[in-house]
Amino acid sequence: MGLINDCARLFSNYTKYNYILTLDCCYTLKIAFKSEHFYHLAGLHYLRDIKEIDNRLPANSAKRIYKSICKNQITQETIEKSKQYSKIKNRLENFLKLDDVINCKIVVDFDYTKVPQTKIQSKYILYTQYNGLYIMLGLKYDDDVLIPETFIVDKTDYYIKNQTCYNVVNIEKEKVGHRKK
Repeated sequence: MGLINDCARLFSNYTKYNYILTLDCCYTLKIAFKSEHFYHLAGLHYLRDIKEIDNRLPANSAKRIYKSICKNQITQETIEKSKQYSKIKNRLENFLKLDDVINCKIVVDFDYTKVPQTKIQSKYILYTQYNGLYIMLGLKYDDDVLIPETFIVDKTDYYIKNQTCYNVVNIEKEKVGHRKK
């Protein structure tokens, strides 16, 4: 097995649950993960020089690529053949810290106008710090549920400085398909 396969297996745990974060401002955020989100979060969109990973090809949906990684049909060896692999190596190495990000104690109410030259449209950012890095998960709304938009690993607090932050007072998991009682 390899790093990409470990990341996909970790992510599969998140697709089984919705995460409900209660903030100190009385907001409640519901986060849902779907298998097709993995493609972008892992940075696979940078590796289009590998035919099996290029989701522009009709047979290669993000969901199918994710399933192929989970089944070890696409391996670490496969993705390392890409000339662009160096762009995602650090992201994958830190993707395994996703548990720490999800169980964060602070949620950033992200205002993209405070971050010059960003394309990020997230409403909220969850983050943790590890080994001098900021590991961030950007969330955007899809109807009334938040879904992951981006996964960022940065040496600076560029995306979170000067933003409004809320404390997380409670985190609950709800099995997908079940309602919280």
